[in-house]
Amino acid sequence: MKNLFIALTLLLFLEGCYENEDSVQESEEETEEKKDTKTYGYEDGTYCAEVEYYYSKTGTRSKYTLKIEIADNYLVKILWPNGGWLDDSHYTQPEIDDGTAEFTSDAGVEYTVEVTGKEDDCDISNNVTTENDLINQYNDELDQEDAENQKNLEEQEETENQENNN
Repeated sequence: MKNLFIALTLLLFLEGCYENEDSVQESEEETEEKKDTKTYGYEDGTYCAEVEYYYSKTGTRSKYTLKIEIADNYLVKILWPNGGWLDDSHYTQPEIDDGTAEFTSDAGVEYTVEVTGKEDDCDISNNVTTENDLINQYNDELDQEDAENQKNLEEQEETENQENNN
């Protein structure tokens, strides 16, 4: 009888440990599932953000409220109000860390992006200067300088020719 009691107690104890092990394993699996479905901060979608950029070639620094797209907690696109966008074909996707991402585009423009809320809460800035606008302005300035230099060179050559003819 004593042996039967010990055997039953041991059986109940082992059964309890086995069930406890199953629930610990299930709990770990549930935690991993939650990690997989949660993208460590931001679900995939469109958000509102403060986008600041700096273009060292012109010294231009601007800050706008724009919509951005996030996928797997990475910044994948900045949406300009004119219908254009800057996407990851022009930069390496930065991870959103504490609501902020920083990167430099292939054109050398430095960006800081701070997520401010959902897409619906976005009061988008108007009259935004896009990265293409910045590059075009810079190139126009270079073209203007080249034209002025060419004109000065031609005037100088003309002056020298006149002096040589006299």
